[in-house]
Amino acid sequence: MNFFCHRTWIVALIAMVAIPFALNATVHLPIGSAGVHEWLPSSRPEKRAYDRFQQQFGSDQTLLVSWDGATIDDPRIPALASKLQDSVVDDGFVSSMVTTPEVLATLEGEPLRLRPEQARERLQGTLLGADGTCALFLIASPTGVDHHAELIRRVRRAADETESLGSDSLRMVGSLYESYAIDVASAKSLSQLVIPSSIAAVVMACLLLRSWRYALIAFLLATAGQLVSVSLVYYGGFQFSAVLIVLPTLIFMLTLSGAIHLVNYQRDSRQPTKQGAGWEAVRHGFWPCILSSGTTMLGMGSLLVSELSPVREFGGLSAVALGIATVMLLVYFPYLLGVARPSHPSQDTPQDTPQDTPQDTSQDTGRPSLFLFLAIRYLRWQSQNAAWISTVGMLLLCLSLEGVTQLNASTKFCDLFPPSDPVSQDMDWFEDHLGPIASVEIVLRFDANSSANSLEQARLVSIVQREVDELSEVGATLSAATFLPQIGEARGVRGAAQRGVYKQRIEGAFSELQERGFLHDSPTATSWRLATKVSALTSMSYREATDRLEAAVHKCLDQEKSDAVVTVTGLAPVMHETQVALLSDLGYSFLSAFALITPVMMWIVRSVKGGLLVMVPNVLPVTMAFGAMGWLGYSLDIAGILTASIALGIAVDDTLHFICWYRKEKEAGYSAADAVQRTFVACAQAMIQTTVIACCAMLPFLFADFNPTRQFAFLMISILSLALVGDLCLLPALLQTRFGHWVAPNRKPDSLSPAVEA
Repeated sequence: MNFFCHRTWIVALIAMVAIPFALNATVHLPIGSAGVHEWLPSSRPEKRAYDRFQQQFGSDQTLLVSWDGATIDDPRIPALASKLQDSVVDDGFVSSMVTTPEVLATLEGEPLRLRPEQARERLQGTLLGADGTCALFLIASPTGVDHHAELIRRVRRAADETESLGSDSLRMVGSLYESYAIDVASAKSLSQLVIPSSIAAVVMACLLLRSWRYALIAFLLATAGQLVSVSLVYYGGFQFSAVLIVLPTLIFMLTLSGAIHLVNYQRDSRQPTKQGAGWEAVRHGFWPCILSSGTTMLGMGSLLVSELSPVREFGGLSAVALGIATVMLLVYFPYLLGVARPSHPSQDTPQDTPQDTPQDTSQDTGRPSLFLFLAIRYLRWQSQNAAWISTVGMLLLCLSLEGVTQLNASTKFCDLFPPSDPVSQDMDWFEDHLGPIASVEIVLRFDANSSANSLEQARLVSIVQREVDELSEVGATLSAATFLPQIGEARGVRGAAQRGVYKQRIEGAFSELQERGFLHDSPTATSWRLATKVSALTSMSYREATDRLEAAVHKCLDQEKSDAVVTVTGLAPVMHETQVALLSDLGYSFLSAFALITPVMMWIVRSVKGGLLVMVPNVLPVTMAFGAMGWLGYSLDIAGILTASIALGIAVDDTLHFICWYRKEKEAGYSAADAVQRTFVACAQAMIQTTVIACCAMLPFLFADFNPTRQFAFLMISILSLALVGDLCLLPALLQTRFGHWVAPNRKPDSLSPAVEA
């Protein structure tokens, strides 16, 4: 510490070198997101099945394009397709593109020669709506998947170049457009909400601290922490996804809270100069700040146990960013304090209090008399009702834990945006005019030694397709049978001859079916694909739809006595498994955070029982927030699992400051009630200030277009507010019960607290 005191230029030089790199990262913010299907690890059976499906049948990363008035006779469909052929197909962004009129022409031409009504019936619900709406269906190549934003831009540009169309008229859905929409929402949140968030926090800090100098110092340190988080993402090769967009604000909020605690330590300092008081504040606040940041980092680090890659990235980056920001906070705080106000006797701290005399909190000029008056009256009431308050807290804990068991998770794309958002409106339009847009893929695999020949295999696919079409959950299906002649059921010599002809035609169509992605033929097996469309807007979970589909397929196979092997995969089942992983990760990460943080609390209070006791006010806010979600039927998204562990670590911050001060008062000889009152008067204002400022920092994110961002902000505000109530209401009550001696041993007080005497 003295090394830095006498070598200010070293600290300034480090800042001057680091700032350009941080600003460069801010200017070149990398925006991008992985699709839900990429979140699960490859070790999961569902992910392996999906990867195998893509290897056999090609990518199912699709883009559906349509508009109002897009019918079979609309000349804009072939015109747009022609321009897209040049801009996205020939350039390698799209591996396949078809239009509804083209597919209808294929079905009506040789060799099928279907009647127009028959051809339309086969495509209804997939490429043709009941009202005649048509669409362009694009399947992206690996290049298109990696550069989906450029692909969407080229589609829009082609629409602008198409006569009487324009990009504003387009309606788009599909997995590619979903990734694009999430990226746009992420970029919008970063550009429109991060700055208002910082401004709101600083304005509130200025009002609560009653000093623009202190607010400016806190702002500069918090901004430095924010730049650290952005730099880690940029130079670490990551991208700001829908999950990481809250990272800069989170680090800003936590660094700002630490700075406010140091400001309050500085106000309690007896050093005659600002810079001296700054180092004194760091000396007194060093361990509380280190421990509070450490416990928050443990909460963040607990997210590394997640199976979902975005969650692991967030946990690791946030923990490292907070660690660096904390070091910067402790090093630069005294220097900024000295620069903001050159060394001269402090006007904020009393100068006549001897170093070895216990400070009289009732005479602290840094505390308003109204606060003292209200605090003393509240604490007297609390002391008289400590047992009741503790009992109510424990009952709420049990009740909220029951609500947590009712939680449901959701990764459906329709739940990511509000109904008024254009993205949600386009989904509604497609389901109303074209058909369901969520895909469940059924694969029938016949080994090379199967008793069924190609004709019998195609016949079984047709039977399964008809059976699946009867399910209420299924809007439409598409398979190889859609592009094959209907197999007759004639018997005798005529039937045998007919089946022979059909068999030759089917085998002759193998190459075409493989190009269309409905058949995979290899020396070891032949696999047939049945694409099933289910609604993405229904309240039914993808697991329910998948289970019913699988049951219907197995029923057909049993009736036909087939030896085919069934696999149900696709984006919808993978998204369901992601939902399951969300819930399991919530439990695992929270338990990991609890298991990591609790020993720290035990070490601080030098007691296993005491550590568990002080964890109760920190666990209760988390269980109450998530329990309320469970009781009220709200779904948990990916942002929710970030909140639980991080909020637990943040909630412990104020508890640490409170407990450290409380133990100091107990060691000075005060009784539990007196020590609680003195601690409350000394710490409550800083705890209220940090909570209010943190909530203000999160407030702008409640207006985000992206629902997970809104949920993260709402949960953080709720949990931090409840944590403040727990620390200022439940924790003091627990300390004054007969279990309070677990936290600090009872000692005979040398004198009454001045607050009590008042």
